[in-house]
Amino acid sequence: MRDNNTVSFIFETWYIQHTASTSQRYNDNLDNALHNLQWWSPEIWNERPQSLIQNALPVPVHSHNDYLQRIPLWEALGSGCISVEADVHLKNSDLLVGHKSWGLEKTKTLRAMYLDPLQKLIALRNKNISRKGKDWKGIFDKAPQQSIVLLVDLKTSAEETFAELDAQLQPLRNLNFLTHWNGTHRVVRPLTIVASGNTLFTSILSLNSSHRDIFFDAEATRLVSQGDDWTNAPAPMFKFNVSNSYYASTKVANARVRKYDFPEGSEQEKALVDGSNPQFADAMESQLKQAKVRGLVTRYWDVPTQKNKQEGLWRWLMDNEVGVLNMDDMGVVRDRARGWSSLMSRSD
Repeated sequence: MRDNNTVSFIFETWYIQHTASTSQRYNDNLDNALHNLQWWSPEIWNERPQSLIQNALPVPVHSHNDYLQRIPLWEALGSGCISVEADVHLKNSDLLVGHKSWGLEKTKTLRAMYLDPLQKLIALRNKNISRKGKDWKGIFDKAPQQSIVLLVDLKTSAEETFAELDAQLQPLRNLNFLTHWNGTHRVVRPLTIVASGNTLFTSILSLNSSHRDIFFDAEATRLVSQGDDWTNAPAPMFKFNVSNSYYASTKVANARVRKYDFPEGSEQEKALVDGSNPQFADAMESQLKQAKVRGLVTRYWDVPTQKNKQEGLWRWLMDNEVGVLNMDDMGVVRDRARGWSSLMSRSD
């Protein structure tokens, strides 16, 4: 799949470079360009900040609670994040962005902070490209076919909040900017919407099955399900799959990147070796393998903040081909991305 392959390439490249420096950057080009701006500032659309965003070095990072950044969305994109997160609350028929129900501001809506800017940004990148064509361009010049993920964490009543999210996506849907399932395969577009939090899996399934453009944030520890259909093993129909889900997420403490081991000669070990029980073999696999066979991207959150723990953990997770890691500090993200440009030129 194109989106998974692109993420994999980004990860492999970033892994080579991310150990070069461990100190956070201050007053770099992006900081200076955004210094006196806010997320609503018209100057965001000036040539300098837009050029920095367009030429950012993409990294396999999810901007956790992105709305808490000084300049939500823009700092993440300027830092090369390929995924951003917004918590939303349904209030007065609109989706307000914030972690808690108290302190919400009526001007901080999902439309104003994320949907409208992303629509404008993608439209600018695709001015001369047909909406029906496959030659769309993403936000980053260095990975033009990389879809940006907007993970929307529903904090209020599941069905009503989801319905409002679905309605607010219509302008992007009309422009054919959204990744979608067309009934037979996933069609990757510049923006991929993932619903999390209070989202009901049934709400995802209730969407148009020939144009489903909101995907589920599946729990990585629960990918193996009684809903998996092994009738046609070894080609089962999994409950969580590429048609309805995008991420397989869990916190770092729950990460299982290796399959279960059993004593040599045991019945379990024999079943794994001879392939006589593929359903059992799937249940014993690592989360990474379980996600991969389902067509999902792994995402780990609650990453330790201590630098020494972060360094070891990042190396370990990246060695095992994790999809994206949650991060809060965009300065650290940009610092890890250093060196990408030369590697990109060598890969062409």
